[in-house]
Amino acid sequence: MAPVPSFPVAAGGKRFGVIRIGRGDACGEDNDPTTDSAPSRTVGIDTSDLAPHAEWLATWLALHDRQQSLRRAAFTDPLTGAWNRRYFDSFLEAALERARYARRTVTVLIFDIDGFKRYNDDFGHPAGDEILIETVRALKGSVRPSDRVCRIGGDEFAVIFDEPEGPRVRGSRPPESVYVLAKRVQRQIGEKKFPKLGDDAPGQLTISGGLAAFPWDGHDAETLLKKADDLACDSKRRGKNAISLGPGAERVCKNAGDDFVD
Repeated sequence: MAPVPSFPVAAGGKRFGVIRIGRGDACGEDNDPTTDSAPSRTVGIDTSDLAPHAEWLATWLALHDRQQSLRRAAFTDPLTGAWNRRYFDSFLEAALERARYARRTVTVLIFDIDGFKRYNDDFGHPAGDEILIETVRALKGSVRPSDRVCRIGGDEFAVIFDEPEGPRVRGSRPPESVYVLAKRVQRQIGEKKFPKLGDDAPGQLTISGGLAAFPWDGHDAETLLKKADDLACDSKRRGKNAISLGPGAERVCKNAGDDFVD
C-alpha cells in the first residue's frame, strides 16, 4: 500500500492528532495499490500541502481547549475540585426543567461538617483544607456518575441526585436509591482517615444534612434548596450526625424499598 500523506496537528506544545488525505485514484493504468507500480503518494498532493490545513485546525482545537479550561475554572472550586455554587445553581435549574418535562424526581442533599471550625482552630487551616479535599473525594466515590458534588459554602456541600434517563426498565427501582447513597456519603466521611488529625481521625468527623425531593418538597430551585437547608438545621438540633428527610424525600426512598435502617 502506498503511504497516505499526513501532517501533525499541534499547537502550544500539544499534539491533537494528524490530518491526512484519503487515498485517491491515480490517473493512468498504474492506479492499483496492490501492484508494485502503485504511486508512492496520492497524485497531486504531498505532505507540505497539508501544513496550512493542519495549522488552521490546530488553532481552533487549541481555542476549544482554552474555552473548556476557562469554563472548568469558572464552575469549579479551586481547593477541592468540586463544582462550585455557580455551577450548582445552573445545573439544578436545568435538572429541574428536565424533571418537569419528563415527570421525574430530583433530590438534593445539603450538609455541612459538624464542628468544622473547631478542627480549623485545633489543627490549623492546612488540616481544615485536607478535610474539605478528602470530603469531596469521599463524596465522588459514593455517588453515581450522573450526580453532582458541589461545594456551596465554606464547609457546606450539596449533592444533586439526578438520574436523567430514569430507571432502565419501567417500574424498576434504580440500582441504588438516593437514601442508600446519602447514608453512604455519611458513613464514608465518618470513617475517613485524615493524616493531619492523627490516629484518632476516624469517627471524629460527622455531617448533618437535609434531603429534599422535587416536586413534593419544593417546586423550584429556591424552595427545594430552602427545604433541604431547613432539614439540615433540624439535623443539627437533633444532636448532629444525622440526615433529615423531607416528606417528598421519604416518598422517593420508600418507593425504592428503603426501610430507613442504618
